[in-house]
Amino acid sequence: MNNGHAAPLITSVCYVRLAVSEPSATARFVSDIFGLQRVADQDGEIAFRSDDRFRTVSLGLESADAASVGIEVWDDTALAEIGRRLRELGFAVKEASAGECKRRYVQSALLTEDGSGNRLDLVVRPSRSGRRYFAPRDAGIVAFHGVGLRTTDHARDLAFWRALGAEVSDWVGDIAYLRIDGLHHRIALYPSQRNGLLYAAFEVEALDQIMQNSYFMQESQIRIVQGPGREAASRQMFLHVEGPDGLIFSYVNGMAEIAGKRSARQFPLAASSLCEWGSESKDVPELGAPGR
Repeated sequence: MNNGHAAPLITSVCYVRLAVSEPSATARFVSDIFGLQRVADQDGEIAFRSDDRFRTVSLGLESADAASVGIEVWDDTALAEIGRRLRELGFAVKEASAGECKRRYVQSALLTEDGSGNRLDLVVRPSRSGRRYFAPRDAGIVAFHGVGLRTTDHARDLAFWRALGAEVSDWVGDIAYLRIDGLHHRIALYPSQRNGLLYAAFEVEALDQIMQNSYFMQESQIRIVQGPGREAASRQMFLHVEGPDGLIFSYVNGMAEIAGKRSARQFPLAASSLCEWGSESKDVPELGAPGR
């Protein structure tokens, strides 16, 4: 089987579960500062939503099972196929227990790790909410958009995502932008000295909201890691901000769409490729260019 050209079996990046030292303090940042709606506390985890899904972010105390990224799978048949592919490639895959599914607000799931040790939940039927999303602060958020992941094993992580049907849209140096639908990317893999979530990105209505949130963060003395800016490859505008424990949350808008197949383009690992507006990363090496 040529997994690099397999039909997509996944539909979205549907949530992030974050392990933090002080969930209550981080919850205040996520809700009052960043602008997500707090919806539930369950089994020591605090849940937030950003769209019609029941939750897109959960916070829990630091533990082995507290951090993961949820990837929505078409159905149980697709889930079984993904499990088979990953096992063939040598990845450990575990069927989630009823309690683990309840904690993740899903019907069924496979729990696995990529080559870098990033924990991924491959889930079927994540819970939706019948109630309108109501933000505590008008940050203009309309949806959870995607994630940036740190990768310490580039080749093996690419094999993992290709087994799920993801394709590389473009490269910036060895940063890989992966698409799973009609948008340029939902997942970005950043070479790093350690694993883990680099950022969680949330789509806002327009550039106006990115600029308004930039002013709000400055007034609130919240550290802006990078932006406002625009990625050269995806045309996406962004603002990366830092919360407690170094968590990076991002406002994004305007990502390019890709119709049909095309070859991945190679951009140099240069400041102009990472942000064509000239914003530079502050002390986050994965978001910066060498020598900057």
